[in-house]
Order: sequence, then C-alpha cells, then structure tokens
Amino acid sequence: MIVYVLVPPATLNDIKTVVLQEDNAVVLAGKSTIPDDIFDCTVQKKAPTWHPPAIRWHNDDGPNKNKYRDPDFARILHVGWGLNPTTAERLRPVINDVAELLPLPFNGETWYFMNVFNQINDALDRTHSTYKIYRSGEVGYLLKPSFFADKVPHAKLFTMREAAPSIYYAEHYPDDNPNTFKNVVEKNKLFGLRLVKIWEN
Repeated sequence: MIVYVLVPPATLNDIKTVVLQEDNAVVLAGKSTIPDDIFDCTVQKKAPTWHPPAIRWHNDDGPNKNKYRDPDFARILHVGWGLNPTTAERLRPVINDVAELLPLPFNGETWYFMNVFNQINDALDRTHSTYKIYRSGEVGYLLKPSFFADKVPHAKLFTMREAAPSIYYAEHYPDDNPNTFKNVVEKNKLFGLRLVKIWEN
C-alpha cells in the first residue's frame, strides 16, 4: 500500500494562491469576522451552514501578478484547496462520497472549496510514526505518519484528526480505474496540486 499527501507544487514561484479579502491588519488584530477554521476539512459537512467569505488572489507582486499561472487547484490560506469550475466538474463524481464541493464566488466565476469529511481516526500507527521531540522531552506535532493498512480506504481521500489539515490518498494496489482522484488529476495534468508518497508498506 502507498499513502500520498496532497501538497502544493514544489515551487510556488509560478502559481497564484488565494487569501482572504479582508485586510491582513484586520486578521492579525483578531478583528476578523471570518471563522478561523472556515477552510479546514472537518468530519462534518459544512454545506447546511456554508457562507463563503470573500477571497482574492494573493498579490505581493503588484501588477505583475498575472504573470503567474492560474491553477486548477488553488491553495487557500495554507490549509484548504479551491477548485476551478472545470476541475470541480471533473472531480465531483469521483469524490462525492468523501468530500463536498462548496461554492466559492471568486474572480468572476464560481470556484469550489473541497471539504474532505472522510476522517479516519484509527488509521494512524502512533508507535511507528515520527513526532517532533522538544528539548524538554515533550512530544510535539506529527512529522511522518505511519499507518495501519487495514484501516486505510483504497483510492479515497481522507483526513486524520491527529494530522490536520493534511489530506491523504491511498492505493492498496495499482489501480488503472480512470475514475479515481489520482488518475483524474494525472490524466488531465491538473495544475496546482501534487500527490507525494509519504508511506509505503
């Protein structure tokens, strides 16, 4: 079995990312009216209470921002994933049993936030996982997960409470089914997201 984690491209120098529309000073001052976890994946569906905040392209390059490539997957606030309309249409039938696509008015279109609600909380093998160990001996955050193979679903996106906000994808065997998340991403050369192998057994 191979487990992958979803990450942005290796270099962010040529890709646009998404930030909240609110002024950064408002966010830093703790006066934001937007919930901190709005773009976190949760075990519960968000659709019944979904109120999308205003978002924009991160612009630290002034008028030159348009030299960057528009992604199919856009990283949102370093925690979530936004999908452009075409990508959402391709992936909706593939992921609808493990994730919901929540509408996100953006840039004159309707993009979608991918909320993966398939949380598997007994898949992490803590004994064989690697954690940050502080000088005091205190155990910190998860660095490299290990998994119980029989607890991990095949060809499904999933999250774990202990490793939020990471999103994982696993294959128990090579799968040439064209209707899996990984194969749709690879076949269509979707840009903005990589599946990086983090564990194999």
